[in-house]
Amino acid sequence: MDLERTTRILWRAVAFATAVCMAVPIAGMIGIDESAEAAPVESVLRIGFIQKIDSLNPYIGMSDASYIFYGLVYDHLQAVGNDLESVPNLATEWRIVPTSDPELVVSGEPYGSVWEFNLTQNATWTDGTLFTADDVVFNINLNADNFAALWAYQPYAYFMKYAEAMDSDTVRIHFYERATGDPKPVAYGDLISMPMLPKHLLESMDAFEIGFSWNGLFPTEDPPIVGTGPFMVTASVSSEWIAGDHITLVRNPDYHGLLDYGKEVHFDKIVLYFYDESTAMAYALESNQIDVAQFPPETYRSIEQGVESGAIQNIVPFDGPKPDQYFVEVGVNMNNAGPNPSRLDPVIRHAMAMATNKTQIVQDYYLGLGLEGSTLLSPVDSFWHYEPNATEKFPYDLASANAMLEAAGYIDVNFDGIRECTASSYAVTHGLVPAGKPLVYDMIVRREHPEEKDIAMYLQDSWASVGIQVNYRVMDEAGLVLEVYAYNYDTVIWWWSSDPDPNYILFTQTKAAWGGWSDNKYANQSFEDNYSLSVSELDRDQRKVYVDNCQRTHYLDAPYIILAYPNQTFAWRNDTFTGWGDWAADPGRSIENFWSANPLYFDLVPIIPSNRPPTNVMIDAAPDLASVGEQVLFNVSAVDEDGDGLSIFIDFGDGNTSQTNTSGGFTDPQYAEFQHAYSSAGTYLVTVWVDDGTSLEGHNVTSSCVVVVEEIIPEFATALLPVVGLAATVVMLSEMRRRRARGS
Repeated sequence: MDLERTTRILWRAVAFATAVCMAVPIAGMIGIDESAEAAPVESVLRIGFIQKIDSLNPYIGMSDASYIFYGLVYDHLQAVGNDLESVPNLATEWRIVPTSDPELVVSGEPYGSVWEFNLTQNATWTDGTLFTADDVVFNINLNADNFAALWAYQPYAYFMKYAEAMDSDTVRIHFYERATGDPKPVAYGDLISMPMLPKHLLESMDAFEIGFSWNGLFPTEDPPIVGTGPFMVTASVSSEWIAGDHITLVRNPDYHGLLDYGKEVHFDKIVLYFYDESTAMAYALESNQIDVAQFPPETYRSIEQGVESGAIQNIVPFDGPKPDQYFVEVGVNMNNAGPNPSRLDPVIRHAMAMATNKTQIVQDYYLGLGLEGSTLLSPVDSFWHYEPNATEKFPYDLASANAMLEAAGYIDVNFDGIRECTASSYAVTHGLVPAGKPLVYDMIVRREHPEEKDIAMYLQDSWASVGIQVNYRVMDEAGLVLEVYAYNYDTVIWWWSSDPDPNYILFTQTKAAWGGWSDNKYANQSFEDNYSLSVSELDRDQRKVYVDNCQRTHYLDAPYIILAYPNQTFAWRNDTFTGWGDWAADPGRSIENFWSANPLYFDLVPIIPSNRPPTNVMIDAAPDLASVGEQVLFNVSAVDEDGDGLSIFIDFGDGNTSQTNTSGGFTDPQYAEFQHAYSSAGTYLVTVWVDDGTSLEGHNVTSSCVVVVEEIIPEFATALLPVVGLAATVVMLSEMRRRRARGS
């Protein structure tokens, strides 16, 4: 063959080569054995956080993420329901023991000082040990006997004297006035939000170890965190926590809620994801990497606008009052220490309050997502919240604040814009500072909430208008905690949250909380007296009188300038789970309900997406130019995004077929191999069908390739094949045979 002929043959081959392979969906072309079952795909609730879990030990952690984590793996005696009401959990019912009870007849303890709890008989610890009354007695007495060492649950433990087991599923808790030892009625016995931990694993530790050095893990147990909650950690929890980007929880198959209350988790896992900043977390939500998260105001507004414009799909934004009484305040250190104790003069604190425009703070820094702050109990529960009246309320009034400071002896002596303490001022006459001390105060701000830095900058400008200078500094909240609880600071922008009962937050402002939950060493005798009465008053309406008195007294003293009650600002996907409910009508459904057994988790049901057909179905033959009798290897690959097992049927084109199944269970490519030898020369169209067993239209997908079989393959064809491809080689061989037949 001369060069010109060879060239013409090759060009013809190239023109023919475009129609060799294809891959199109075909349904019902041939009978396929559909016995391969689809592997179950795990359902996972993915929650995003900006904060991280600061400790796996529920006696140490302080972040919101930590408390949410504890509420998933541990149970409390009671939980909090949709309407923020107390509902059963480990305690199926409870009551105040009547004074006619034989034990109380002997002891003389007053009505309300002994509470009895009937416990579930269906709970087991995740290591398989039965939960009993002894576990509750251990936890209560651990906190009651070690009040000073175990600060985490002091608001409940302070008035606890001891607990006793009446039988295997009944416990009584006796309450008293710790300062006097006298029995004391308590009104908060129907909501004791303390996690119950396993006695059999903790009783060998002392209180100091549990409260300060224990890492929350039992390394020899599987799982290494042992609770009774609806979820369990995995064996990887320690390494996940150290890595810091996520923690995985799995559904507790033995959770007592199903037998006790018909409550069942309908998905397999929760993964808590931790992000360094909100933009990345918003992207994760929009790209279906997480299902729900709470966002800072600016990011939340951006998501909200995207949803309203249609640019963001399948996401529901929600903002409303936080269920956990959350507020943000300027906390003033009431301890006579720190850079500038002149802040202990109430006049200075009142001037600070009057130079603080809370309306502007809510609008500018929370973007309208919240309410102006005032007193210790937020308006999420209108019954307990006290709003100061017109004569009590500190108005935003720079002129009046200036006049008040001037009259109190705080005067800008050197005309530098900053007032100084003069000899007649309270700060000097009470020995707090020497004369001439300027009104300059340190302010600590946490890094994790960037809007609080902006608020600090605003306060710096606004307070300067009344001659008060603020020097703020930003730090991680972990470092802020250490400084605040050393009581050696001036001011801090920080936060509080509490359970729905008023006892918790009011306790934090008592002398009993010094060295524990108190972050400011506030003390006021009127507050103390009304708080004590609020604890022991069992009539709800009368109790409110004392609770209101506490809030009023605290507001007028201004150890806190409560800036705002920020809204919860969540967004969730509506295409991955149903059952989110109405958080406005039922605030207890919020992710922030961390008081164990959150009703949301029992109502969420994963949306199973419509099953998708196999994709990327491919077949190749090796070799695709074969001689008669030579074994040809066929490699088939396909992807099933649902993880279905696949049935693979192949027609070799010569009347022979074969079939195999794959197991599935993953979304990576699945593979199958076939071998076949052809008994006669020819060009064979080899077709493969891949079916996912769902019987759905379009789920039987085919692909084809061509195999050419020759009696004898010339050496030049073998050499030419990798250069020009099968189609060109086939055309060339055909042309040669044709020309030989014509004798040319």
